[in-house]
This record gives sequence, C-alpha cells and structure tokens, in this order.
Amino acid sequence: MATKKKLICFDMDGTLLDATMSHAKAYFKSIEKNNLRKVSKKKLLFNFGLVGKVVIRKTYPKLSEKEIKKIIKDHFYFLMNETYKSAKPINGVKNTIKSLRKNFKIALISNCNRKSMLILLKKTGFKKEWFDLILGSDGIKNPKPAPDSILKAEKLLKMKAEYMVGDTIYDIKAGKAAKTKTIAVLTGNHTRKRLKKENPYLIVKSVAKLRKIL
Repeated sequence: MATKKKLICFDMDGTLLDATMSHAKAYFKSIEKNNLRKVSKKKLLFNFGLVGKVVIRKTYPKLSEKEIKKIIKDHFYFLMNETYKSAKPINGVKNTIKSLRKNFKIALISNCNRKSMLILLKKTGFKKEWFDLILGSDGIKNPKPAPDSILKAEKLLKMKAEYMVGDTIYDIKAGKAAKTKTIAVLTGNHTRKRLKKENPYLIVKSVAKLRKIL
C-alpha cells in the first residue's frame, strides 16, 4: 500500500536558489533611479527575507508609502528585465527536491510575487511541475513572518504542513506561528547564530542534506 504523502513547505530565495545579487542589483538600480542616498550592501541584505516594501521601509524610514511603492515597482522592472540573470541554483538542491517528491507534497512559498518566482525558477532550472503549489506574496494577505502562506498552502493542498524549510528567521517565525516543524538552512544571508535564536527544529547546511534526514 502506498505511503500517504506529507506536506513540506519551502522558501525559495536562499533556500532552493541564490537570487541575492539579482535582488540587490535591482534594489540598487531602483535606489539610484529614485535619487536616494546610497546604502551599504550589508545594510540592505540585513532585512532580506522580508517582503520588498518592508525591506525599503526599514532601510529608508522617512519615505512615504507612495515613494516606497515607486521603488518596489522599479525594483520589479529591473529584476524581471535585467538582474534575474544573476540567479543561480544552490548545489544539490534540484536532485533533493525531485527525491523528496516521492514522499512529500511540496509547496513553494515566498515573499517574492509569483511572477518574480517563476522567472527565477526558470533561470535556475527548476521546473514548475516539481512543486504542487507555487505561492507568492501577491497570493496572500500577510507575508512571512506571518503564517498566512503556510496556512493557505495547507488549505489549498488539504493537508497539514509537516515542515517549513527556509534560510531566514522570518521563515522560522512563520513556521512556528503555523505550528509546524521548522528547518533552517545556512545557504542564505542569515547566520547560524541569528537562526539559532529562533530555536528551529533543525539547522542544516543545505536543503541538499535533507535527502538523508527526511
């Protein structure tokens, strides 16, 4: 008798693929276009993992909502037309995803919007059919660290999530809020020390290591 599949939710950027420079370049181009003072890459990256408008709000607290929307619109344009080309897959992850499909339904949930997700997946060689659900920030009310994306995945796929896997503290917070086990990976911008403070169920070097664990 076939084993009933379980649900596993994955973040995308920094977890399955590396789009850090794609987003950073798009932000810097947008910042320059809007004549804002330059910030360091370190300061910008510190808030990566949050939805774009929050990244900008934390980086430039004095901006109006209208100005923030303009920067996000420009960031999206540069990402979709130019900087997506910098994205690359994380070593060993594609084979792991294909292997996990045997026992899991796989939901891909991100604080990027769906169009951004699809172009980055295509650029890095991930096939849409490897995922049972691809859910972006434009498909939910509250992005991570809120649990909405996990809860919506559970509702759409009609099953409780067993794990939430991600590279940021916001993935861990979202997983805990959704009452699912959380697995942190060290392939993104958040350090082991920063992730450990959120007390995830597991911390592993990469998604590629999950083939032997799950």
